[in-house]
Amino acid sequence: MRALILLLAAALVVASCGETDSAEVPPEPAARRETVFDPLTSTIDRAQGVQQTVDEQAAEQRRRIEDAER
Repeated sequence: MRALILLLAAALVVASCGETDSAEVPPEPAARRETVFDPLTSTIDRAQGVQQTVDEQAAEQRRRIEDAER
């Protein structure tokens, strides 16, 4: 009897460690909620936008200088 219980317990452990169904649809991500860090992250986003604008203007200025030298 003890061997049967041990065998069933081992079978249960092995079965529970099996691979899950890969066709399962993952749950939808939770809706974004406002946090205390939002003002900081929006500031970073604005700074990145400004940096992109500055980089574009610098590239345009370099292009104009190169064109003027020719």
